[in-house]
Order: sequence, then structure tokens, then C-alpha cells
Amino acid sequence: MPGATGLVSLALAAACLAAPAGAQAQRTPITFAPTRAVLVLIPGAEASQALAEHRPGSIDATSAAEADLVRDCANGQSQRPQASKGFLWNAAAQAWRVLLHPLAVSVHEELLKYASVSDATASGDYYRAGDSTNGTAPVNTRISCLRFTRFSGADAAADEVALDFIASLRLDTARDAIRLRPLRLFISQAAARSANGRYSVAIALRADAVWRDEFAGHHAQVFEQTLASESVDLKSGSYLKYYPTDATSGTRVPIIPISFGADRTQDFGRAEFGVSVAELGTPPATLMLLAEMLPDPDEKLGRLLISAALAGARTR
Repeated sequence: MPGATGLVSLALAAACLAAPAGAQAQRTPITFAPTRAVLVLIPGAEASQALAEHRPGSIDATSAAEADLVRDCANGQSQRPQASKGFLWNAAAQAWRVLLHPLAVSVHEELLKYASVSDATASGDYYRAGDSTNGTAPVNTRISCLRFTRFSGADAAADEVALDFIASLRLDTARDAIRLRPLRLFISQAAARSANGRYSVAIALRADAVWRDEFAGHHAQVFEQTLASESVDLKSGSYLKYYPTDATSGTRVPIIPISFGADRTQDFGRAEFGVSVAELGTPPATLMLLAEMLPDPDEKLGRLLISAALAGARTR
């Protein structure tokens, strides 16, 4: 049985053994199949509406846990009428590439049935407009939560929710950092196969921003953080987990940069947020014998897949 790396890298011990002596090792790109996913940035005033849209049918909308979830994302703001649709979203059907030894190509099609990565991005103004143009006035969160939803099919007609993840990204109490907190994870269908119905899942959030100092412009990734890694058993039905609502839980990351002289009477602090979800199923024993290959540890995708594998390894 492979260790923590076994679920990530199912393939190439046998391929390496099959390599002819003196063969030159090259790296060939392999592509994960696309999935259909949507990322919604949720302003506090639109939390009720955004969370009600495409709510998985097995989730009780009247439960105390759902009420806590809405309250957390509302961030103390009055809710707008249901007709309002101001939140931002973006769908991404995107393939991820991992570079593998060319001898892996003969087994990659089978391997990829047990691994999947979904991704979606959305842009919005992170800070809420205020009454003052004072550059030293405290800033307030406009985008309080985000919601990543993967649908059951890659085509636009598919509207059955297969995976739904909600996280809080409000400012910390001191307003000197963003505190990232997972709030809810729902999975009814995995995007990959599994020989025993068990899956390892890892979810990462990133943010990129463009801003300016007085005389210089900047573009950089503000943060990238793995928010959740879970071992999931779907043999008996859907998986649902609510995370602690304690505002002091989670991870502190840098705030979204504010451009010099920004007009704070309008929403400001534009950033692009992205969520990636890696799902790894348990392969048959015959495929596990082909383990021992790892993605390049410098690849961000590789790190996310490793996080998913570690989640599964904790239960073994």
C-alpha cells in the first residue's frame, strides 16, 4: 500500500521498469478532463439570495446550521430583495496539465479516471464604499463569502449540484488581514472514479490583484491557501460537513492591496479570486502497484493533489 503519495501518483513504477536501457527521460504533458464549475463572490447584502441559488436538495434550508451560514456571510448587513442579482460569478471549463514521463502515456487514460481538478475564477471589489474619502479610515469588507459549485456535467445544461463549497473571507477584527474560514462542504457526486467509493478532496483559494502606489503600478498574487482537505466516503450517500463558525478560526492571509488615492466613496479594491478543487479516488489494487510517481513539487497543482492525498492517508 503506498503512503501519502500513493493516491496522488498512481502510475509509473512499472513504466520506468519498462524503459529501455539508456532511454532519454523526457516529460510529456497530460491533461485532466474539463469540468463545469462556477465561483460566486457573495457581498454581505446578497448572502441569502446567493446561498439559496442552486442549493443542494438534500440540505435543509431551515436548519440551524444553514441559518448560521447565512448569518456569517451576511456580515451584519440587511438583505436585499430576492430580485437583486448583483453578485459576480464566472464559469470555467478548464483542463489542468501535469507533466509526466513519456512512458506514462500508455497508462494515463486509466489513471486520470481516478483524479480530477476543477477550477473557477471571479473578480470583484473586495471593500465596501464608505462616506469618507479619508485614506486612513478603517476599511470594511464588501465580499464576505465565496461559493464554489461544481455541476454534475461539463455541459451548460447540467444544473445538478455535485460539489458545493462555501468559505468566509472577511477582514479580521484588526482589519490588518483577511481571515479565511471554510464554512460548508457538500459532495453528492465525485468527478473521478473510485474502486471503493472513498475520495480524498483538497480545496485551495487564491487571489490576484493589480494596484498602484503613487508613481508605480503592481500586479501580484496576494495569497494562495489550501482551505480544506477531507477524506470522503460516498458509498452510502452524500457528504455534508459544516465547519466551526468561530470568527477566530481559520487562516490569516494578506489583505487585498488598496491603490493610492482610491475613491472610497465607491466600492474599491478589485481582485480576482480563484478556487481549485482536487478530487482523488481510490484506484484498484492493480493500478496502485504502478505508484511512486509524484508531480513536480514546484507545481501548484501538484501541491494541491498532495494535500488531497494526505487527507485520504489520514484515514488509513
